[in-house]
Amino acid sequence: MQTSRRAYAVATIIALLIALTAAFYKFVVESPPESLRAIPLLGEINSDHAHTSLMIMVGDRPINFCDPKFMVKSPLVHFEENNCFVVHKHATGVTLQTFLPSIGVTLTSECLELPSAPSVCNEGVRRLRVVYNGTEIPVSELAYRELRNNDHILINYGAEDDLKLRFKYNQVPNIPTHINQPFLGSQ
Repeated sequence: MQTSRRAYAVATIIALLIALTAAFYKFVVESPPESLRAIPLLGEINSDHAHTSLMIMVGDRPINFCDPKFMVKSPLVHFEENNCFVVHKHATGVTLQTFLPSIGVTLTSECLELPSAPSVCNEGVRRLRVVYNGTEIPVSELAYRELRNNDHILINYGAEDDLKLRFKYNQVPNIPTHINQPFLGSQ
């Protein structure tokens, strides 16, 4: 009787350890909490060269960044040549949270503040949503995602259902091939 209780206790402890290990792997290794994740570190200018397509929409209106006041605001990352959808990245570690403040945009998990426009914040069914390369992600995830060549990103504020959000994402322009040359590194 004593031996079977010990065997049961040992089996229970082993099962518990296996369950804890699996939970640790799932929640910390596969998708670590923000407190354990690292925001990419900015590299030197010309340490990378990539192009990302970005569209920000409020309701059914895309925000127009074609004004010259939004062009080449930072040497690390910017719009240029009057192309107001293609973000040009010139350093490693650049995220949207690096780029957006340079053009006067503040984005949090709850609110979007645009230059010369009233802020919009999550309210009822109207909320901020991000579609990144075809997958919806939390706004807070943007701080951890380095911009890569050919990324397509929609930041949307509205009350869209998933189908309408997908339709809006499909409106994010493609990056013109003449500007989307591969990065060859420093020469």
